[in-house]
Amino acid sequence: NSYKKNISDLWNHYNYVKKYDNYKYTSKDGITYYLEGRRNIVIKYLKNISNKKKLNMLELGFGAGQNTQHFMKFCKKFYGIEISSHQVDFAKKRNKSAVSKGKARFMVGSMEKKFKIKSNSMDAIVIVGALQYVMDLKKCFNECSRVLKKNGHLIIAQTNTFSINEMITLRKFIVGISRIILKEEFQYSHSTTIKSILLETKLKKFFNKYKNSWWMNSWIISSGFKDVWKFKVKRRLFSYNRLKKIIKNNNFEISSSCGYPFFYDNKNIFSKIIFSSIDFLLVNLNKLTIFSYFLRHIGSSTMFLCKKKNL
Repeated sequence: NSYKKNISDLWNHYNYVKKYDNYKYTSKDGITYYLEGRRNIVIKYLKNISNKKKLNMLELGFGAGQNTQHFMKFCKKFYGIEISSHQVDFAKKRNKSAVSKGKARFMVGSMEKKFKIKSNSMDAIVIVGALQYVMDLKKCFNECSRVLKKNGHLIIAQTNTFSINEMITLRKFIVGISRIILKEEFQYSHSTTIKSILLETKLKKFFNKYKNSWWMNSWIISSGFKDVWKFKVKRRLFSYNRLKKIIKNNNFEISSSCGYPFFYDNKNIFSKIIFSSIDFLLVNLNKLTIFSYFLRHIGSSTMFLCKKKNL
């Protein structure tokens, strides 16, 4: 419960969330390349399920509403639920025409509580990059199932925290492999120090008593990227297989899935040329079924098109 409160406090902290409203999409930015890549897969899935028919759609955790502008093209009526009141205001302003025409309704709410949506009323639900903040996954999936119509669809696009892009430096590789070996379910920072491995994983019970010791704060243990989150929150770690299992365990069938993109946000011109070239190759190989079975596990995002099970 304390983590739920802290997550709510984080997303309702204006100085933190305003960066999402201010973010400018540019083709020169690696993060934009990543965000647009996963958004385009969601759009592809929406095209497949709409079949030129307008949908009643719900988006959970819509942020500042940048994606909503694109998703709304497939909607007869759009509904959005977002925990941040500031983000709701940003999204309403960004989509004010649709709001004024009654085509879009943005609401403050939690993904872990009963949605203010009628049962069996939605054709599709979309969750893009928000599932990692959900502590009660069962409640969230149950609510998705409740509000979806028979044979309704759920589309999930979620960061793969064990992607190949997260393994391209030695420190990131060590942190990533440590999380895999220790079967970590959550992360508490983006730090790449050895200290973060010892104090932010299951190893904490052995090493927490040494957190103020000289060796714990020595250069070899504490050097690297340090990232202390202002709010004491935790984020779920998702791999392709982990998210696939969660979806199936919560009574949804997977119709299609993929991983995309593979490399982004390179810091210098040399790495940008090398990794962009490799990414171009992998993106095109990913279109071939024989390669996509492997590549979906290492993409920076994992995307799933799911169908509600009618029990």
